[in-house]
Amino acid sequence: MSDVIIIGAGITGLSCAWRLKKLGIESTILESSNRAGGVIQSERSEGYLTERGPNSLLPAAENFALLDETGLTREIIEGDSRAPRYICLNRELRKAPFGPMTVPGLLRALAEPLIRSRSPVDESVRDFFVRRVGSEAHDRLVAPFVTGIYAGDTRTLSMAATFPKIHEMERRHGSLIVGMLKTKKPKGARRGHTCSFADGMETLPRRLARDANIIYNAGSICVGPDFDVRWSSGETRTRAVVVTAPAYHVNGIIQRGFPDIAGLFGNVDYAPMVIATTSIPESAFPRPLRGFGFLVPRTENLHLLGTLFSSALFPGRAPHGRHLLTSFIGGALEREAIDWPDNQVWEIVRSELQTVLKTTSPPEPIRLVRRQHAIPQYKIGHERWLASLKNKLQRTPGLFVTGNYIEGVAVASCMETGERTARDVAAFFRSRS
Repeated sequence: MSDVIIIGAGITGLSCAWRLKKLGIESTILESSNRAGGVIQSERSEGYLTERGPNSLLPAAENFALLDETGLTREIIEGDSRAPRYICLNRELRKAPFGPMTVPGLLRALAEPLIRSRSPVDESVRDFFVRRVGSEAHDRLVAPFVTGIYAGDTRTLSMAATFPKIHEMERRHGSLIVGMLKTKKPKGARRGHTCSFADGMETLPRRLARDANIIYNAGSICVGPDFDVRWSSGETRTRAVVVTAPAYHVNGIIQRGFPDIAGLFGNVDYAPMVIATTSIPESAFPRPLRGFGFLVPRTENLHLLGTLFSSALFPGRAPHGRHLLTSFIGGALEREAIDWPDNQVWEIVRSELQTVLKTTSPPEPIRLVRRQHAIPQYKIGHERWLASLKNKLQRTPGLFVTGNYIEGVAVASCMETGERTARDVAAFFRSRS
């Protein structure tokens, strides 16, 4: 058996295994399901390509080495970087960032460099942005975009944990606008755009899994104090264990060997999500559909959190003459939506989409996906929790715990986290040699 056991074949575990192999370290991944990729899952049916999880990838500079090594850089399909993002205001689509703003609200936001206050300890996302750019910019721009990323409540999310770079920008420059003007990308750094692949996002984990050693259907995984790992069909002893399973599974996995660390995972919160994909004839739109999609402020009193214009963003998502839309309901502010019956969800999606998009016919249902644990919430106190976790792991050499509930929920963040963990494992082995 390998020197490293990775638990979980999601994008974090696969990225970790890929980088370990490049560093000359063999690993084995234990995956409880019968496929790799976790929530990243693409499906083709009747000419439509739908996503059951993340719809796109926004590569950071740190991701390009892996994408180049896998050959995936050549297969990337980029969305139009100029495609407008819309905010739904008074049931009308308005181009962000200026369209939803009033003149007084815009002037208040542009006065941001004059604001001399600094973030107190563990400030909420809402309090941070209201303080810096005003309540209108928060309500009409920031909160909807936070919903698009975290499906969260800006009143409870931690600014320092959720947007650490922006938080640091205020600390260093005293202003977000000044910080953005002064912050330059390193010379020669590659810049990514919102992208996917011809066969959908699942292309990424499939490629990473192709050369990985994965044991599928490995249920009842548990790790002992001497790094003896047991699962439903086997057991082994290893030098290091990397746990990349979702937080709500970590307790059961490491409880036998590391109960002190396992106890930290009882209260990690996730926002639920209902993903509804629909189709509308191109002819039903009053004008050609173009753009990334729209987000909905909670003040609009709609159930929709937002909708992606999937077929307008990437080619090959819908049959000729049709548009594919991906809509989201639920999140931290409407958790009960996860339990609504299908007919209720479809009626909401149909009526609200037709109202907002002004189509001459309602959208037709394609697929409904429910995610009880869709997106982890980096709530106030997250940094203290993370510091406690890291402190305990430092005193437990050979055990590594990571995932999208640690330092970034986006696909690109999970790739980077997996690779960073692989380098930490390699450093651990060097220190023991």
